[in-house]
Amino acid sequence: MSKDNLELIVSIVSKHIKEDIKEININSKAEDFYKWDSLSQINIILEIEKKTNKKIDASKISELTSIKSILKHLK
Repeated sequence: MSKDNLELIVSIVSKHIKEDIKEININSKAEDFYKWDSLSQINIILEIEKKTNKKIDASKISELTSIKSILKHLK
């Protein structure tokens, strides 16, 4: 797992849930942040797709609710 990918995902999540980047790490999950809701989730996935040029299947979106799961999926 590349450090760059981790930093990218953390920065995207941070931006969409309006949380300080220092508060988010590889163990962070949606339930840790009240602003990481379903709308944020969609926006996070859309931006990840755009920045990584990887398509994420719509059926997977609801499963990718943690930094670890997103990184694992992108591998």
